[in-house]
Amino acid sequence: MPKNSEKRVAEERMRELFELAISDESNDKKSYADRKYELIHLYSTKYKTKVLQEARTWVCKKCKKGIYSGGGRVRINASAITVSCNNCGYVRRIPISRRSSRQ
Repeated sequence: MPKNSEKRVAEERMRELFELAISDESNDKKSYADRKYELIHLYSTKYKTKVLQEARTWVCKKCKKGIYSGGGRVRINASAITVSCNNCGYVRRIPISRRSSRQ
């Protein structure tokens, strides 16, 4: 199999796993969802692809557990969004860019 097709298949599997993890979190199966997040990370490292943007925002970068399903805290300031993980204590700050209203 050529490398590009392997990467494409890995990205499709990561997308499917992410959708399943979101449904598991909504059904209070957090351990299943956490395992699927770990598998997404393993796929990305094995096939050298980037993790999906959606998964990057939903998963703690350090402990690879779901943040928005009760495993974290989100605060919004004027300059940044602060996401804190309740499992490991990792704090992620996402800057907010301001757009000028004048053009």
